[in-house]
Amino acid sequence: MKVIAVSNYKGGCAKTTTAVNLAYDLAAEEGKRVLLIDADPQGNASYVLWRYNPNASTLYKLYGGKALTSLIRRSKYRNLDIVPSMSGLEQVNKESGTLDPNELRRQLNNIADRYDYVVIDCQPTMQFLTISALYAADLVIVPFKAAGFNINGLELMQDYLEDAALKREYAEDLNYACLLTMFNGRAKSLNRVIDLIEQDTYTIFDTMISFSTICESAEDKKVRKPLLKHRRKSRVTADYLELTKEVLSEIGE
Repeated sequence: MKVIAVSNYKGGCAKTTTAVNLAYDLAAEEGKRVLLIDADPQGNASYVLWRYNPNASTLYKLYGGKALTSLIRRSKYRNLDIVPSMSGLEQVNKESGTLDPNELRRQLNNIADRYDYVVIDCQPTMQFLTISALYAADLVIVPFKAAGFNINGLELMQDYLEDAALKREYAEDLNYACLLTMFNGRAKSLNRVIDLIEQDTYTIFDTMISFSTICESAEDKKVRKPLLKHRRKSRVTADYLELTKEVLSEIGE
């Protein structure tokens, strides 16, 4: 079982879109057994998969002594389960002074024979829930909006990743890579990509996720579908399929 965290302390970079579509594509196209953990109190991933519930059992109960297995719910889709989220999950961050960020990985180890991949949608802050996801991960995908990211922000994110790699009890390497999202193909965006490459600090996925309003329509409250179910032949759908194959290659498949 491999654990993939999708994380950036900055919102608006297609983080949840990436987590949901990567999880779905792994399950639907690659035939993998996948668990999506919604670790963002906004609950957007749960909403897209029709599992948002204000009374849902979230990771909050894990830190209250419940086993992770008791929090898992089936999604509408074959091979894809979810640990849902809702606003009350934020309480974990408020109580984090007494909690162990390694507990999530320990619990994941208990279900390692049940799933091939775990995808964690992190909240856009570096609080306890996100740190726990970094402690648990084999690979961290850092989505950045190609039309407006700044190098200083990436350097700050890298500091958090390197700190997590040193402090966590999970002994495997923590790999991380930058994913350029909402790419519009303009020269200004290409120059920002070149600037990032020249920094030579991040691995950068070859795949770039195109800008498309189809992503927004797929997440509309009346639709709420992964891109493959919504617009299978769109460019952005193809981008996420390409990303899925690259992720499999990145972590040794």
